[in-house]
Amino acid sequence: MRSKLNRWLLGLPLAALVSLTVAQTLPAKPLKPPETGAEGLLVNSTYSANGHIFFLNFLDFWREKSGSSKYSIEVAERASKRWGSQVWISYGQKRLFFSALPFKTDQIRPLSEHAAEASFAALIALLLPFNGNSDPDIAEDEI
Repeated sequence: MRSKLNRWLLGLPLAALVSLTVAQTLPAKPLKPPETGAEGLLVNSTYSANGHIFFLNFLDFWREKSGSSKYSIEVAERASKRWGSQVWISYGQKRLFFSALPFKTDQIRPLSEHAAEASFAALIALLLPFNGNSDPDIAEDEI
């Protein structure tokens, strides 16, 4: 057993020396991040079956929007006994859309279409720069 350990310990510096010489002989290529083609993410944080149906329908409507693939958004759900399942769509720390999920499955698709329209409009309004000409008493950080 001791001889195996000694051989292993002697082999470590030899392996390090070989890897250094191989690394020096390889041509230096600049590292580039892999190109995935996707700019933004759509994160699913739903838990229930109706929440998953909402997310899949929302995903279909969201992909139809031009330029929607640039933005990373999250679709989240919170289950509540008192209020039922609640879903919201957020961009960063800003909530774009909030609603309670209907109990009937056939009413989820129109809600997800409305959510895609409303959240895309809120996202565009959020990203528009403030020109400051509307009211001199309101600063940019007070909006």
